[in-house]
Amino acid sequence: MINVQAIKERIESFPKSCGVYQMIGDKDKVLYVGKAKNLRSRLSDYLRFENLSERIKVMLSQVIKVETFLTKNEVEALLLEVRLIKSLKPPYNIVLKDGRSYPYITISKHDYPRIAQYRGKFKKGEFYYYGPFTSAAAVKQTILSLQKAFLLRVCSDRYFSSTKRPCLEYYMKHCSAPCVNKITKDDYCQSIKQAQNTLLGRNKKVEEQLLSAMDKYSNEQNYELAAVYRDRVAFLRQIQMQPMDFSFEKDADFFSIVREGDLACIGVLSFRNKDNYGSTPYFVENCSDHQNGEILSTLLVTLYNKVHTPPAQIFVPDSIVDKEIIEQALYDITQKPIKVLYAKDKKRRDLLKFVYDNAQHSLKKKLTDYKNNLEKLEELSKVFSLPNVPKRIEVYDNSHISGNQQVGVMIVAGQEGFLKSEYRKFNIKEEISGDDYKMMREVLTRRFSGNIKGIIPDFLLIDGGPGHVSIVQNVLEILNINVPFACMAKGSYRNAGNERFYMPTREEFTLENDSKAMLYLQLLRNEAHRFAITSHRKKRDKQFFVSPLSKITGVGNKRKNALMSHFGSLENISKASLAEIQNVARISKGLAEVILESLNDKK
Repeated sequence: MINVQAIKERIESFPKSCGVYQMIGDKDKVLYVGKAKNLRSRLSDYLRFENLSERIKVMLSQVIKVETFLTKNEVEALLLEVRLIKSLKPPYNIVLKDGRSYPYITISKHDYPRIAQYRGKFKKGEFYYYGPFTSAAAVKQTILSLQKAFLLRVCSDRYFSSTKRPCLEYYMKHCSAPCVNKITKDDYCQSIKQAQNTLLGRNKKVEEQLLSAMDKYSNEQNYELAAVYRDRVAFLRQIQMQPMDFSFEKDADFFSIVREGDLACIGVLSFRNKDNYGSTPYFVENCSDHQNGEILSTLLVTLYNKVHTPPAQIFVPDSIVDKEIIEQALYDITQKPIKVLYAKDKKRRDLLKFVYDNAQHSLKKKLTDYKNNLEKLEELSKVFSLPNVPKRIEVYDNSHISGNQQVGVMIVAGQEGFLKSEYRKFNIKEEISGDDYKMMREVLTRRFSGNIKGIIPDFLLIDGGPGHVSIVQNVLEILNINVPFACMAKGSYRNAGNERFYMPTREEFTLENDSKAMLYLQLLRNEAHRFAITSHRKKRDKQFFVSPLSKITGVGNKRKNALMSHFGSLENISKASLAEIQNVARISKGLAEVILESLNDKK
């Protein structure tokens, strides 16, 4: 039955001005966040049952109260809605998937700069940033091409400062090995400058410089060095001649949307500095009750809100809701004028058609993956006699070496596949000392009594044997959590295919080696094992490579990173002057003396 009393009782008290409203359910859980130009009118729409979808009717049956927030204008309402959705994650709002941050190419501000791929917040003063790219594959290919053309290093600063001989990249002619002085500092910096000019679209200028150097060394009969510059010119031309789907003269993003049922795919094609940076699909769930324009409006503000830098022009296929409000919202975010435009000429329409075709292909692939994963989940439901087909499966595993660097992990899977953003790792207390049962008890206790207690999975898979059954059962009973689970152990020879399963409600059993359920369970177990081993190694490496700088009072991460980035190694820092250390890390003379004394004592 639809519970609309919460709306009916307050309908006259709702203001007619613009703002944001929240549908709130049991235990004050926010079910939905929406914006409206007229709050009373918008909320009245929920009383017209015949116009509501089944999903909204289900939501209304859970609503206990409605709260409203008044805003000065529609732009404020839009920005507040986006912030609330991002922080509260209401289950009935449209959900953006695969919305990872755009990758950039970075060149470090180092004496011998490194080129690399980067995602995340900009680190002021540490890197030069180029991009954004919407395709990670495009970033990798561009970095590889620039490596070949200009022989740039990609190794970490730690490796660069500690190595005594060239690595494989040098022998593959991908790097000039500045780490062992195979190139002078001035020549390497010249190569870096040429790579930067290439990233800024100044290819012709760079090519002229390379041809001039090639001619110079050829005239001097230094044919070996002339051949190096000849190869650089060839690689540079290869970058220029890479087939592009289209070109566009200005910085711009093109959006197109394809829908099927409750799922939509929005394709984004980006151009920066006249270069095509590829296209990326974003998937939006729970959108059957929203028009295309409304979905695009929300996505645009979400995508560019304080994370991504929008271009001056954004092209969309059709008229979207309140275009001027979107432009104003983007201006408030970036303090730059952003135009949301329609494709009026053939070239722009062709670009949007290209984005549309790619989005359509991505949506079909996504739906196929959904179907295949659903079949696996249905099979798993039959094998373990689950009441429903599971939507969320959590798999647990532990890793340690002789009780050291102990870590427990949780991975999550569902109809979308592996939900890597929801993986968790748990650092285990050292006093447990490698007891797998106690480790599992701690992990499960922290999982179900911690911050994510409100999210209850449909099924648990534990990497363990019969001894783990009572541990898991005991933890769930104490915390009053009712979730079916199974423990999965390898057979007597610990080889894949002989796995045995243990549940509290049935006898030990096995599955056919090549059955769909067994292959899926092995996939889940292997992914949990991979994540556990990776987490364990990171913890071990972090412990083994603690810098002596970290132990000096007054030297935090920023100062430590500044010193290591500038000098390259602890040995170089220990040889530096007081004035150099003070200047680099911006510290007092007294602390600089302590740093030098500490490092030289250790040496």
